[in-house]
Amino acid sequence: MARVRSLEGREAGLLAGIIQGMFRVFLGKPLNPIKVYAHSRRAMLASFLPNMIFNSGRWEIGAPLAFLIRIRVAARNGCPF
Repeated sequence: MARVRSLEGREAGLLAGIIQGMFRVFLGKPLNPIKVYAHSRRAMLASFLPNMIFNSGRWEIGAPLAFLIRIRVAARNGCPF
């Protein structure tokens, strides 16, 4: 299976570099999905913007609901836990 390699630094481009820098400031390290999304600006923005909005704290869900979501996703994926 072909793998997409991660792009970093100048190779990733200006927009990906800015987004990786923002994650480095907020989280302490750049995330690997952003390095892979650097191949497609549209996919990177489609992933980045909702993550920044929903992880801002205003949209936080409680622990019981997160647990139920994990169980539902595992059941849909056929996980026999």
